[in-house]
Amino acid sequence: MVRIKNRYIAVQIVPYAPKKTLGLKDHILAKCILQNVEKHYGVYGLGVVEQGFRVKYCNERTKIAVIRCVHRGQRFVSSMLPLITLIGDVRAKFRTLYIGATIIQCNKFIIKHQKQFLDRFMGQVESAKERQDLFKRVMELDMDR
Repeated sequence: MVRIKNRYIAVQIVPYAPKKTLGLKDHILAKCILQNVEKHYGVYGLGVVEQGFRVKYCNERTKIAVIRCVHRGQRFVSSMLPLITLIGDVRAKFRTLYIGATIIQCNKFIIKHQKQFLDRFMGQVESAKERQDLFKRVMELDMDR
């Protein structure tokens, strides 16, 4: 048996209009990335990337997504992300946060990243109830798909 090596790419999606909602969905994000890979790398690039490609996690509130791809297609995807400027109907850009070999390591990095985010913004919230609500929304991770 041959082991299939995957890579997990944690990205942050930064909209050009910060107040506008992105409407992030897994299938929209996947379609956008695959279209751009085909546009720039052709059918060969699409064939390499498409085999094990999947958007594993996508959070609308924190604007963080985790993308799974096969090891040999990782360079196609990671080099394509900075070139994408339109996701669905919204103008936005990708910022690569982390590339890891396991989803567990990617999850650890996202938790650490979100805790740093909380540390920066927790001082701006006055009431304890609002702080608890902010903590629950930011630390919400569901990668069971």
